[in-house]
Amino acid sequence: MPHPSLGMPPIDRTAGSPVAAARLRAERDRLAVLALQAAHRLAPHFRERYGESDQRLFLRDYQRHIEQLARALESGEDGLVTNYGEWLVPVYRRRGVPMKDFIVLLGGLRDAALTVMPSEDARLTRQLIERWAARLKHHGRLPGDHEGNRIVRFFWKGAGIADDSVV
Repeated sequence: MPHPSLGMPPIDRTAGSPVAAARLRAERDRLAVLALQAAHRLAPHFRERYGESDQRLFLRDYQRHIEQLARALESGEDGLVTNYGEWLVPVYRRRGVPMKDFIVLLGGLRDAALTVMPSEDARLTRQLIERWAARLKHHGRLPGDHEGNRIVRFFWKGAGIADDSVV
């Protein structure tokens, strides 16, 4: 991604699809609600796992996700969403949201965004969100995002029985 302070030219806002980005921005509030509803359809456990305050945070976060997706669409730079996704990993970890659930939220964003996209821009939108999710999938394999392998953890602890001091 070009960076002006490194002597590179700034991002060209007309290189991608500025019309699709304008549609996303115009429908941002409606798309955020649709995206959360689509995430609930994709993963029915969302309502039980996350409370009302978490749902409101997800809805608020969708506003920014949609803006980043619009910036990536208008410039044709996938780094705008993938780097943004990397930045969000510690934020969502702090909230207790595993990356597989964040990928489901992105799936909801994809389904909602495709409702306002023309057919020629739908493919580009899908590709951007797939690259975003692929970058996050790596973080889902890291410790802290899943329970782990009990057998490996048993041997890692020195095969100590009833020793819960080291995990």
